Amino acid sequence: MCDTLVWSFGAVTSLNWLEIIKTLASSAVAGIAFFALRNWQRQDKAKREAEFLDTLIEAVQTYIVELPRSVTLVAMAKIGMVSQVPSWEEGDEVVKAVKGAFAYIEARGAEDANRLLEALVILRPSSVRLRSLSAKGRVFKFSGYEKCLNAIATLTWQFDRMQAFATMIGSPTLNWENPEVLDTFEKAISLTADDIRSHVEKSNLSAIEFVTETYAKIYG
Repeated sequence: MCDTLVWSFGAVTSLNWLEIIKTLASSAVAGIAFFALRNWQRQDKAKREAEFLDTLIEAVQTYIVELPRSVTLVAMAKIGMVSQVPSWEEGDEVVKAVKGAFAYIEARGAEDANRLLEALVILRPSSVRLRSLSAKGRVFKFSGYEKCLNAIATLTWQFDRMQAFATMIGSPTLNWENPEVLDTFEKAISLTADDIRSHVEKSNLSAIEFVTETYAKIYG
């Protein structure tokens, strides 16, 4: 028994406690550094996500602020078309609307198309920026990001619709008897300022809701 105790005491006292303490201290420091790094990475990720959301919602609002001039020109063009509708004629309302549009285009279509295209040139950078940001946002893999993508797609679609509208009213020499041309024309002139505003309002709300919900998830 005594021999065993003596051996045990000797074994313990023979250990290099300084090296053991150094090893344990190094392991502890490494563990602390690891958890600190993980925490920093989470904070850095949250910061980058928040910065992206700030940039995104700012881009949405910039686009919306720059939109009214183009929408107003569409509304004025539509008034011009309505004023040319041969209301005294009998027949289908759609046919009369197309006739009024043709008359308007011949009278002042090119002039109004140029004004609208000039307004769209100003709006284009905001539209391009929104499309770019929506694509960039995919890398963050936000939950529910599809909602934001749809909102931005609808917002930028208004730019495309107005561009098609301007092209049509500024092209009096198109072959209007061609069924495909006529179909495209009818779709283009069906655009209204109220319809654009409705789409923009709904899309803006969707974008704001997505950003608000995502902020809550990041900092909740």
